[in-house]
Amino acid sequence: MAREHKPVAAAIGAVVAFILAVTAAACSAGTADSGAGNPAGGSGGDNSAGDSAPYLSFAPCCSWGTTWSYNPYNVNGLGIQNDFITLRLAIQNYPSLTDYTPQLADSWKVENNRLIVHIREGAKWQDGSSVTSKDVYDTAILNGTRGDGFWNDITDVEATDAQTVTFTLRKGQPVPLAENDILANILPYPSSVYGKLVTAQLEKDVPAYYRAFQQDPDKAGKLPAFKRMGEVFKNLAALKVDKLIGDGPFQLDNITTKEAKLSKWDGFWGADKIKIGGIDYLNGDTQTIYPQLFSNRIDFSNAYMPPPILKRWTGTPDAHTPLPLAFGFVLGFNNHKYPFNIKEVRQALAYVIPRKQMSDAAYGTLPGAGGTWKEVNTGISPTMEKLYLPQDKINQLNKYPVDPAEATQLLKSKGFTKKGDQWMMPNGKPFTMTFMVNSQTTDIVTSFHSAATALTAFGIKADVNATSGAQQDADQHNGDFDAGMYFIGGNDPLQMYDGMLGTGNNFSSSGSYAGKRGLGFGPKVDVPGLGKVEINTTLDRQARNVAPGPKLTELTWDYAQLVNEQVPYIWYATKVYQFPYSTKKFTNWPPVGKNGSSPLWDIIGANMNGGISLALQQGYIVPK
Repeated sequence: MAREHKPVAAAIGAVVAFILAVTAAACSAGTADSGAGNPAGGSGGDNSAGDSAPYLSFAPCCSWGTTWSYNPYNVNGLGIQNDFITLRLAIQNYPSLTDYTPQLADSWKVENNRLIVHIREGAKWQDGSSVTSKDVYDTAILNGTRGDGFWNDITDVEATDAQTVTFTLRKGQPVPLAENDILANILPYPSSVYGKLVTAQLEKDVPAYYRAFQQDPDKAGKLPAFKRMGEVFKNLAALKVDKLIGDGPFQLDNITTKEAKLSKWDGFWGADKIKIGGIDYLNGDTQTIYPQLFSNRIDFSNAYMPPPILKRWTGTPDAHTPLPLAFGFVLGFNNHKYPFNIKEVRQALAYVIPRKQMSDAAYGTLPGAGGTWKEVNTGISPTMEKLYLPQDKINQLNKYPVDPAEATQLLKSKGFTKKGDQWMMPNGKPFTMTFMVNSQTTDIVTSFHSAATALTAFGIKADVNATSGAQQDADQHNGDFDAGMYFIGGNDPLQMYDGMLGTGNNFSSSGSYAGKRGLGFGPKVDVPGLGKVEINTTLDRQARNVAPGPKLTELTWDYAQLVNEQVPYIWYATKVYQFPYSTKKFTNWPPVGKNGSSPLWDIIGANMNGGISLALQQGYIVPK
C-alpha cells in the first residue's frame, strides 16, 4: 500500500492533473465496442497451460470504463495490469512496514545510505527480452515527472550494473520508509517502450528538482527543470502504446468493456507453480455480479454485499467470505466554525452520535457485514492499534458511550440552554447542524441519517446534505461545512493521523486548496508529549521521517490521546472487506483464520491484485 507524500504530490499535482485532463480523450490505446475485443499484443495460443487448465473467473466491481490505455501514465491506464501483468519490486506483507515478499527484485540491502536493489536473474519481458536495471532506472526517472512520493526519500538513482539499481537516500531519511516507498510502489515498465523519453536532460532535471524541493518547495517549483519535467510528462501521458508488455505471470490477450482475458504466461519464472490457465477478468457493476456469484459463474469477487445479499450468499453452496479489515469511515467536524470550535461541544456530540447504530443501519448485524463499529476513538484503525497501542493504553481513553446526560452537562457548562425540545446556543440561535456526504456513498448516507436522527431527538436539529462527490470534496476542503465524511487508510499510524490533521485536509499549504482551512483544527495545538505545535506541518514531517520503532509507538500514543480528548473527528466504523469466493470449481484457496482473515488475505485486503497474484505464485487456487 502506497505511503502518500503529499508535499511532493501537491507540488506537481496541478501540472499532472491538467496534463491528464488534456490527454485523456485524445490518448487511448483501446476504445471498446460491443463486439470484438481489442488485441493486447500478447498471444495465448502457445500457452499449453492456457489450453488445458480452466480460467479463474474474477469479478471486481467497475475496473475500467469504455476507454482505456495500455500506457500506465495515461489517465485511462489499466489498473488490471498491476501485479498480474506487470510486477512491482516487492509486495508488502501488510500490515507490516518492514516485511516484503520479493517479486521483480530478489534481494536488497542498505550500505552507506544507499538502497541497493538487485533485479531477479532470468526475469523476462513478454516480448522475450531480459528485464534489466535500465528498465527500473528509466521508470524511476519517469515516475519523478509524475510526482511519485519515493522521490522525497532520495537524492539520486543510478543503474550500477545490468541487474542492480542504487537509490541514494536523502540525509536523515529513515530506511524502512524509503524501502516501503520504493520496493512496494515501483512497478517497472519496459525501456523499449518508454525509455525514449528519458533524455540526458531529464536525467539531470529530475534529481536536481527533488533535491531543491527538499530544501525549498516554493523555489523548486519555479525552476526551469520543473517546467521541463511537466513537458515530458505531457508527452509521456500522451504516448500511444499498442502492446501491453509485462513481466508477470499473466499476459493480456483480449479486452472489451465487459471482460479481459489474461492467459498464463509460460515465460514467467514461477509459471510451474501457477495451476490455473488464466484469469477471466470481468468488468461490471455490483448488480451484475450478484447473480453470477449465486449461479457459480464467478469464482471470486470483492463486491460489497449488503445484508440481504450477504444472507443469501451465506446460504449458497460452496460459498466462503474472508473478512480482512480495511479503511476507516470517519465523521469530521469543522473545528474552526462556531460552535464546533468548542472542545466540549464536540465531546457532547460524541456522547450523542450512536456509532454502533450508524454501522448497524448501513451494514446490518450479520457475521461478515461490510462494516463494524469502533468503540474507542483513537483516530487509527484496529489493526494499527494492535501493533502500536497496548490494550492498557486504550483502556485509559474515553469510550464516549451514548449518554445524553453527559452531553447535556457538557453543553450547559459552555452556556448552552434547552428551550423546549431545542438546544439554543449562547448567542441565542438554535443549535442545528448538517452532515455533508457524497450521494453515491449510500452506506455513509444511511449512517449519517442515523446520526442526524439521534441528534434531532436530543434537541440538535440535524439533517443530511447528500450532494455530488466533487461538491462534497470542495466544500470540506474550503471549510464550508458542519460535519463531513472522510476515509482513513494506510499501514502507518502517523500516516493515518496525517491524513486527517496534516496539510492534506487541515489548513492546506499547497495544491488546489492552498490557504483553505479544511478541517480547521488548530493549527497550533497542545499535543500530549509534544507541547504546543503546528499540528498540520508537524504531522506531515513526522509521517515522512519517523520509522517503525519506539518513537513511532510513543507518537501514536500522543496523538491517540489528542484525538480522543479533543474529538476533531470520530472514527465511527471500520470497513470490512468482503471477498466472496466459491470452491465449486477451484480448491486450495488461502486459509482463513478465526478472525476471518490470514496473512495472505490481509495482503489481498490492502492490495487485491498483488495478494491474489502472490497466492497463485505460491500454489494456491487449484482447479478441481
